[in-house]
Amino acid sequence: MEAQFLEAICLASVEILGEKEAFQTLKGLGMSSFSALDPGRFTMESYGRELAKRHGDQAAAGLLIRIGRASLIFLRRYYEPIGALGAIDNRLKPIEKRFPDSLKILAGEIDRELGAKIETSAADALTYHWRLDGSGRVLEPYYHFGLLEEFCNWLDSRKDYQIVYAPQGAEGKAAELTIHVREKE
Repeated sequence: MEAQFLEAICLASVEILGEKEAFQTLKGLGMSSFSALDPGRFTMESYGRELAKRHGDQAAAGLLIRIGRASLIFLRRYYEPIGALGAIDNRLKPIEKRFPDSLKILAGEIDRELGAKIETSAADALTYHWRLDGSGRVLEPYYHFGLLEEFCNWLDSRKDYQIVYAPQGAEGKAAELTIHVREKE
């Protein structure tokens, strides 16, 4: 993981939790200050578990969703391939071309940073899947949920998006988020 990705998560955490609470949560992961952030020791799952220790499981899931949403603006600034998706030439593509291509780019950047083994696919022109492979990812998918909510709205705010999360089963299957694109009413 690169330091700029961790910085984006930290800035989003400060936005949602406030500086003091964000610092205390990182301290629980063994990071003594924002300047001593160590991307090699950070995982989104361990961050979620630390939030759960401090606030409970349901609150941690909600906080990760909000942190996911808040992190997109920083990821757009720090990662040129993500930021470039806002360019007019991408926005003018029809949604059935723009959406799967853009999801794949986002998944590639997040996969590289989190080692999440993300796969994207299209069920049809308006239904897409985002799969997180690997066992033990109980809270991390909530971060992805929030990130995808914000990403979808940023990519095309003229549509409505319903994101459904199917948690991993006991057999350790991949967590799957399904995105349904709908016309605004």
